Amino acid sequence: MKSKLLLTGFTSLLCLLPYAHVSAHPGWGIAVDQQGQVYFTDLKTVWKIDAQGKLSPFRTSSESHTHELNVDEAGNVYGAENSYDPATKRFFGGIWKKTPAGEFSYVLPLIEDIPEGISIWRDRDGNMYHIAGDKDRELLVLKRSPSGRVTVLAGSPNAARQYRQGVPYGAGGVGFGPDGSLYFVREATVSKLSVSGVVTELASNIQINGSAADRGGKHATQLFGLAVDDSGNVFAADFGNHRVLKIAPDGVLTAAVTADAPWVPTGVATRGGSLYVLENEVMPQNEQARTRVRRVSADGSVAVLATVGGETASAEDATTSTPAAYSPAAATNAGASKYAVATATIAGACILIMFAVYGLRKRSRVSR
Repeated sequence: MKSKLLLTGFTSLLCLLPYAHVSAHPGWGIAVDQQGQVYFTDLKTVWKIDAQGKLSPFRTSSESHTHELNVDEAGNVYGAENSYDPATKRFFGGIWKKTPAGEFSYVLPLIEDIPEGISIWRDRDGNMYHIAGDKDRELLVLKRSPSGRVTVLAGSPNAARQYRQGVPYGAGGVGFGPDGSLYFVREATVSKLSVSGVVTELASNIQINGSAADRGGKHATQLFGLAVDDSGNVFAADFGNHRVLKIAPDGVLTAAVTADAPWVPTGVATRGGSLYVLENEVMPQNEQARTRVRRVSADGSVAVLATVGGETASAEDATTSTPAAYSPAAATNAGASKYAVATATIAGACILIMFAVYGLRKRSRVSR
């Protein structure tokens, strides 16, 4: 019990150190429906940008955080959220749904015991997929059928027996390809699970460019959101490199767009040939941080659609620009680059520690 409390306290302290108002495990939820309406999270509020560019709150909660978002073909929006009760030191997770008509409901109410394999990522048959594992643990991909049957698609039976799902979201972004393949990020690696069940690493152990420390050596980045377009291009929010990484079907890696410090990409979505990027402001000082959405059009022009946080929340008709080729020196100055290394490392560590806290809590209840 003491170890659980100490770990929980350490997790809270670690998550608060590098950020004033941006969590060390930021939300990566952004989704675009068929009408071109954009939904994104700043954790406490899910915002909507309608087809005319109007910004409005879509889902607000003072007691829980929404990390992931997804929208189905019918326009229903799903959110994976979690909350923490400091009085009882208990964690809760749930999944909510909001229809185009505005009807809100919980698909999974906020509970402590998250059913294995549950998530907001459903295929057309209603099966859900959950990704777990880190560099020190075996990759585990779970499939949960509409009837509740859980199948291990990747990972050993022993890893599946030992795993206890603590939150309704996985290790990072998830997306489906045109052929039904499942794509996902795990720390600094992007992988693909084919419809035949074969796991392939498309890009592994991606390093932070220009991050060689005084003592030598590079640092792995932290990837968050992921999206796949109709042509099979994979996009991943590369936190440490201030860019959206693009992986073409032939395996070529490029930067789809970059962000100048203090902005870092955390989520991505695609629709109609455009790329939508969720970005958070990383502030080393005790200042109000913001969240914004940028759109990269098919012609390469970039526009800021909305910015929230700080003292205002507004939709913006920003002057468009064409992104230059990726350059670490242009993306960040020396100080911001070092800070990106620290925050990317802590962001990843914080996620892993939170999973450990959930796992300890669940194993403790199982043993009693």
